[in-house]
Amino acid sequence: MIPGNFRIVSILVVLFFLVPILINIYKAKFWNKIEFQIFVKIINKSLILQVIILVVGVLTLLVINNFVGEFIFKDEIAGSVITYFVIGGFCYLPSVVLLNLIKFLLKKFTK
Repeated sequence: MIPGNFRIVSILVVLFFLVPILINIYKAKFWNKIEFQIFVKIINKSLILQVIILVVGVLTLLVINNFVGEFIFKDEIAGSVITYFVIGGFCYLPSVVLLNLIKFLLKKFTK
């Protein structure tokens, strides 16, 4: 069971995943030239930002749990960080590895 309000946690987790991807799509001007190689590069750059978001989230959770007594959004933050970690570790990260493997194989066999 996810702690906190399920709707708030779900919205935060979706934003944590989408915002870095959308930022990198905007920076790379992906819509001008849509290619698989560029898409994988965007996902890889987004992964770095998403790991930073995870570290900040875990540190925020530790600070709230240890130093702040009663906090109104404590359950929502905990639920968001836990859900983000689980989805990222078991769904998103293997997908990124698979995309990089496909990119490597395409590059190797198309030469």
